[in-house]
Formats: sequence, structure tokens, C-alpha cells
Amino acid sequence: MNIYSRIGTIEGLLYSLFAFLITFSISSCTSDLAKNSRDEANLIPPKESDLVRITDTTWRDNSYTVYADAKLNNKYHTVYLHVKDKSGNPINDKTLDFYPEMSMGRMKHGGPYEHPLALGNGWYRSPMVFIMADIPQMGIGWQLHTIRSHEGKKDTLAIKIPVTAAASMRTMSSGTRDDSRVFISCLLPDNVKQGKHQIQFLMNKMDGHHFPVLDNYVIKLKTNMLSMGHGSSGNVAAESIGRGYYEGTVNFSMAGSWEVLIELWKDGKKANQDDIKYRVQVI
Repeated sequence: MNIYSRIGTIEGLLYSLFAFLITFSISSCTSDLAKNSRDEANLIPPKESDLVRITDTTWRDNSYTVYADAKLNNKYHTVYLHVKDKSGNPINDKTLDFYPEMSMGRMKHGGPYEHPLALGNGWYRSPMVFIMADIPQMGIGWQLHTIRSHEGKKDTLAIKIPVTAAASMRTMSSGTRDDSRVFISCLLPDNVKQGKHQIQFLMNKMDGHHFPVLDNYVIKLKTNMLSMGHGSSGNVAAESIGRGYYEGTVNFSMAGSWEVLIELWKDGKKANQDDIKYRVQVI
């Protein structure tokens, strides 16, 4: 199916918009998988000083403040919500839930995310992927839909969160042989030191408005130093560690601008239909 026959569906519009954004972008990244572990040992409130405040609002005499690991761009982020009552006391609500949604006028879509974890003292945390940036003059853009129970009914608060275009891309998409369109987010920082590094990815399938994780792939990778035209040895394919995350090893043998080129393999066969690569500055 070509790109023109896909227009008219949500998946088709996302495909064309995402392809357009990739054409004018390069690559970037964020955070550490360990920070987003769902292990109970990691369920501690964050230090507010370590986070970037995104926005806040008030609803039913409660305050809602959204934080993140960095200013929000179209890539993988860890998002936090801090909820307090009108007296400033933290609200710990076991029923609280939230999820990202982008409104583009008459069309809406979500993005990969995990249901939030309650960290205590009114804090909640969720890793999520913003698969594209807000588009000016095309709807409200991204919102964090927060669900609370009130008087026996569930109410939803839509909190506008600004998501701008990253200077370089870290979430890429590709068609696949078996799973239609998938999104692959790289969790490697933009700038790394020379040598070997753990490299992590998150892979999600696009299934209408949902983005289920994919664990049954192997992500083969190789490197290319742009100015020299050579790769490096010691790279290890990323394998599934659960919940859609993959982990491998990448080696940058000298300083400079590099590309990490990946292939998605399933059942012993290459599955991705589009090129997938991320740029990294090695210092």
C-alpha cells in the first residue's frame, strides 16, 4: 500500500506526517531505563529540583503540576504528575490514571505509554513517547488526560502539555513484515564519551489508537562514523528485556559524529521496511 492510499485513515495521516518530520530532522535521545523500572524498590518520590516543570492547573480545588525529565520534544520521556489539595497536602489516589493524547482538530491519536505508578507524597510517574510534535494551527496538540474518581464517577481532566520538535529525532517508525507500522525509540543520550555503551530501545506497534509493546524481535545494530566512513567492532544486538524494552551494546571507537543503524529481525528474517538510524555525537 503506498502513502497516498493510506491517507484518510488515522494511521495514514500519522505515517505521512511522521515521514515529513523525519525528512527535516536528525536524531536525539533521553533518559535511563532504570529510572522507569516498575520494581517496588524504585517507587520513591523524585526531587523536584531534578525535574523540569512543564505546566500546572487547578481542578476541583486540587492542584496538578506536570514535570518531566526534560523539556518535552517528540521522543521518549519520563513524565511526572504532582497532585495536592487546596491546603498544599499531597493527594495519594490509587484510582488516578493518565495518558497522552494528541488532538489534531477532528482527528486524535495517542502514543506509547505505561499506566502511572504512585510514588507517594502525591507523585505519579509514567514513561511515554510523543511520536510527533505539536503542529501549529492544527488542533490543540498534546494533552495529558488525567482520570480521577469523584462522587462515584470518573472524571477526566485534559492538561495541555507543549511538545516541540526535537532538534534531532530519537523516535523512528518503520513498516514491518508482520506487525504493520512500529515505533522504535532510542534511549541513548545525544552526546556520549568514546568507548562502549549500553544501548536501549523501546518498541511499540501502532494498532489504531493503541500502541502495544513488541517483545519478539532482535534489534541488530552497526555503527558508521560519518566523517571517516567506517564502523566499529564490539557491537552487540539488542535483545528483549521485557515490556517492549531492548538492550544491547554499541561501541564508538573514536570521537566525532556517528550513526547507529538498526535492523529489526523476527523469526530469523529482517522485518523492517524502512531505514532506521540515529545520530550520536561522541566526545
